[in-house]
Amino acid sequence: MLEVLKIVKKNQQKAKKIINNASIEAEKIMQGLLQKSVAANEEAFLAEITQAEKRADELQKSSSLGINQEIKQIQNTAKQQAKEIEIKAKLNHEKAVNVVLDMIFNRDEVK
Repeated sequence: MLEVLKIVKKNQQKAKKIINNASIEAEKIMQGLLQKSVAANEEAFLAEITQAEKRADELQKSSSLGINQEIKQIQNTAKQQAKEIEIKAKLNHEKAVNVVLDMIFNRDEVK
């Protein structure tokens, strides 16, 4: 009986050692998988950031083109309005000169 207990105890120790070694190996495997997972996630994250940056650049270029076109349109409108104001100013100036001349000539006639 004592011999059987020794064998059982010896086998229990072997089993504990096997379980302990298996746990260590499982932990190593888990750590390796975790590192690979982190690296894959990091790579995917960097790829997403790169995509987002490219899209932001595209949007910025697109908005810059739109803004430049709008600026040109505003400048053209301003130039056109300036021309119209200049024409109106010349007409008003001519009218004013004519009024003054009429006043001068009419005074001479009245005297």
